[in-house]
Amino acid sequence: MSTATADREELLAAFPTLEAVRARLDAMGLEEASRGIAEPSDGTAPREALVAAARALQKAGHVDDAISVLAQGLSRRGAAWWACRAARLEPGGGPAAAEGGTLAYAEKWVRRPEQSLAYAAFESASKGGVGNPAGCAAMAAFLAGDSLVPAHLPPLPPAPHLAGMLAAGAVKLAAVRREPITADATRAALMDVGFAIASGADPWTNE
Repeated sequence: MSTATADREELLAAFPTLEAVRARLDAMGLEEASRGIAEPSDGTAPREALVAAARALQKAGHVDDAISVLAQGLSRRGAAWWACRAARLEPGGGPAAAEGGTLAYAEKWVRRPEQSLAYAAFESASKGGVGNPAGCAAMAAFLAGDSLVPAHLPPLPPAPHLAGMLAAGAVKLAAVRREPITADATRAALMDVGFAIASGADPWTNE
């Protein structure tokens, strides 16, 4: 397996069956029309199904649901990276001064996914809240880590969909928080970033 292929394998979530994909979609509370569009065909490779569903939803105009689905189609680390990229690319200059440190913790975890950095991201997000893209990115990093509980306790892994939920929140907030008049264009641009992450074309090792 080539390095590029291995990186892409890591970026995409490992869904062993289409039933697992369908269970993930069922848990997302998509609108009925979106759920029909996102339903994978029996010939779809499981790990590609959610990325393909996100493309179909975007084409059909269900962009918010497309963002949610794409965030679930990435690995947890990939989802956290998408959240970081969205926070950096937010119209109006990226994160506010008070949010820059929080985003830095998230980016550090993505590049070096150690649990101590996940805890640091959580602490920063807890102080600043998740009402901004940087806070969502930091919480996504924490939820992509190994445990929800302090280090002295036995690990309690986060549910696998939680990091994607926070990543989707980061993308949606980045599109509307400062310049809602251009929200549609921003969503489209950030979706392009998400698809680039899914394809392995926008890895965290670039910076």
